[in-house]
Amino acid sequence: MKHARRYAAIAAAGLLTALLALHAGAQDNPAIANGRVGTAPPRTQPPDLDPANCSNGTFVADPDANPGLAADCRALVNIRNHWTRRTVPTDSGLLTWGAGDTARLTAWAGIGINDQRVETLNLFGNRLTGPIPPALAQLTKLNQLNLYDNQLTGPIPPELTQLTNLNQLNLSDNQLTGPIPPELAQLTNLALLDLHNNQLTGPIPPELAQLTNLNQLALYSNQLTGPIPPELGQLTNLEWLYLNGNQLTGTIPAELAQLTELALLDLHNNQ
Repeated sequence: MKHARRYAAIAAAGLLTALLALHAGAQDNPAIANGRVGTAPPRTQPPDLDPANCSNGTFVADPDANPGLAADCRALVNIRNHWTRRTVPTDSGLLTWGAGDTARLTAWAGIGINDQRVETLNLFGNRLTGPIPPALAQLTKLNQLNLYDNQLTGPIPPELTQLTNLNQLNLSDNQLTGPIPPELAQLTNLALLDLHNNQLTGPIPPELAQLTNLNQLALYSNQLTGPIPPELGQLTNLEWLYLNGNQLTGTIPAELAQLTELALLDLHNNQ
């Protein structure tokens, strides 16, 4: 009997604690406090931006005097519309692009401007979904493109090879599929190419040996197959080479001994 009363007291105290926690949670959660248990507040999606605003002084202060920046603005509007038509988290910097009647392009999150042109685009960690928009190729003066740590899917668009001023391309930590485009060899100014932690398949293109300015090449944690191209030995400025976590086969090419600047070489977890 004594034990029964003790267990009943413990149960009552636990019930009281749970009720107090539920009450506190209701105060912090408008959906519960308003009686809509289990219903999140409706998510509002801003309307598509109008690219014409880039030519009337709304987003670019003086579009007639800065036609290149106005063209970059139109490309960014298309990119923003591409992603906001899909699921974009409410804390994404994309949602602040064009917010308000006088939100100039120079204030848009993730955008770096130099000499009245967009030179850097940093949209990493935004949980963006869907494919990479080909409209990125219209940012012709871009030298840094960082889209890592998102949820991007589909192939690497061949249009990116038009960004010949790029010195940094980082698409890592996404869900990209398909092969590594050999056409990336046209981006001869690249110093960093990072495609790790995706679902890329097929061989490592030997054409990447044309990227003679590379000092960092990271292709690890994909599903790449075939041999390590001996042509990579031509990347004499390379300091970091990460090919681990793939399904590469064959021998280690002797030509890699030509990489005299190499400080880090990782080939583990292959075949």
